[in-house]
Amino acid sequence: MEKKFINPAINVHGEIRKPAFASFNRDVNFKNVSIIEAKMREKGYRIGEPIQVLKAEYALERGICTLMDINDNTIPTSECPEYFLVVDGHHRTYAVSQYNEWLNGQGKDPINIPAVEVVLINGETVTEYCNEINCTKKEWSKEDYLNGAASVYPCEVLLQKYNNLITSESNPKGFCLSTLNLIYCNGKGLTKKDLVLLCSGETQKGSHAKQNIIPAYNIEIGDKFIQLCKEKGFKDEEITKRYIIKEFNDHRNSKGVDFAFKVIENITTDDISMMTNNRGKLLEQNVINHFIVMEQRLEIAKTATKVPEQSETIG
Repeated sequence: MEKKFINPAINVHGEIRKPAFASFNRDVNFKNVSIIEAKMREKGYRIGEPIQVLKAEYALERGICTLMDINDNTIPTSECPEYFLVVDGHHRTYAVSQYNEWLNGQGKDPINIPAVEVVLINGETVTEYCNEINCTKKEWSKEDYLNGAASVYPCEVLLQKYNNLITSESNPKGFCLSTLNLIYCNGKGLTKKDLVLLCSGETQKGSHAKQNIIPAYNIEIGDKFIQLCKEKGFKDEEITKRYIIKEFNDHRNSKGVDFAFKVIENITTDDISMMTNNRGKLLEQNVINHFIVMEQRLEIAKTATKVPEQSETIG
């Protein structure tokens, strides 16, 4: 964000604070902001349209680990009592910031944003509440739920890894959730239902035999797989497909992770060409067929390098 915004004042029954935002709930379309501001210049701010907020320090207690100000700066915990977390009304908040700047240029006083303070019930988290109010507007995607879950559990390594790699507006070449599950969890991983539970502050699932929502995972193996594929010349969009990781996992589960990595490590440019069509597009069946060839090649090389046993001689 290049433009610097001036903090508008948020008013909840006479209590004035600055706006704060959570990273998982900060998808602002500035074209819409400009449209809202233009209407404000024409008609003023509709006082009957308050935004929804939470006290920032209260939000920190209910599942939010980091808050940012209107210019994307992290707010120190000690300063949180100066802020309201905006849970609904992001576009209007930014529009009022711009509107107040315009009013100042007209020699007029800035306006305060009327707001209603939300009360979370039954132990719900901030992300859970945000999901519920968004159900009446735009349904959350898997990426939204993942971002929310990562905010609730900032120390959970798998969630942070997924959140950095998953496809999103800011990362269009990222991975889909199912591919991430194959890479880091060897198949069975997180589902959208799991992410909804995590956003609600849950750690286990199941009505009878409880089990951890976060599955078994191996970050080191997953990272090494992605890095090796890149070193071998596979494009991002090829790694994000499930073809290569599915073959890797088949070998990993049948012959061990070391052998599976050895197959990847020995891939040549000729091998890659055998897995693609004449337009350079990776094809699933070609990948399956050629992994068999590469496996056989490794087995032959392994046999050839074995030192033959010396036969005993009778003197």
